[in-house]
Amino acid sequence: MPIPRELSESEYLNTFSPPMVDVTESAEELVDLWAYADPIFEELYSDHPDWESYVQFIYESGNGLYQHINIPVPKDDTYLVVIVDKPNKAIVGHKILDLRARYSIAPRDGV
Repeated sequence: MPIPRELSESEYLNTFSPPMVDVTESAEELVDLWAYADPIFEELYSDHPDWESYVQFIYESGNGLYQHINIPVPKDDTYLVVIVDKPNKAIVGHKILDLRARYSIAPRDGV
């Protein structure tokens, strides 16, 4: 299992190929996701021991090379995105994606 590695912004963006397709319902398990993600949760979110991790969305790049597995974290509108090299069935790395910060989204109902 690869050591968790946060991708730089350019590395992360290089895994996109429009259109990104929602394959949440049809994706097959390619890697041992939780063996990779659990240490990240333990390091970054250990103050939320009751948080239940789950995959909310899986998007596949238009060229079929990458999957972006989106796991919500205990911060509103924020995801641990694990990037998988689909042909090689290998984890490339991850990115903490804060949608509020990235897209200037206002908090919902004062949250």
